[in-house]
Amino acid sequence: MLTLAPGARVLTDPATGHGTLVSADGEVFTLNPTAAVALSTLADGGTVAHAEEELARRWPCVPSDSLRADLDVLLGQLQETGTVQQCRVALSPRDMTR
Repeated sequence: MLTLAPGARVLTDPATGHGTLVSADGEVFTLNPTAAVALSTLADGGTVAHAEEELARRWPCVPSDSLRADLDVLLGQLQETGTVQQCRVALSPRDMTR
């Protein structure tokens, strides 16, 4: 599961849909509405699949394979910078027997 790095945050402007990503080290990035939706979804605890679903809901005319490809590029670039990272979820022994 991907998540924002500790200390990173996403701020969105509901009027325009644009957003701002502030990295843990204070770098500031302007986000277009698509990136703002995707990163807000992750920041709120959603998965990449949830982000993809939300993008498809908001932009139904865009082919899903195109949305996913763009999402993969965005998240890949942010993983390279450390702004988005893999979140390791610890399972209890009880969860592993289900």
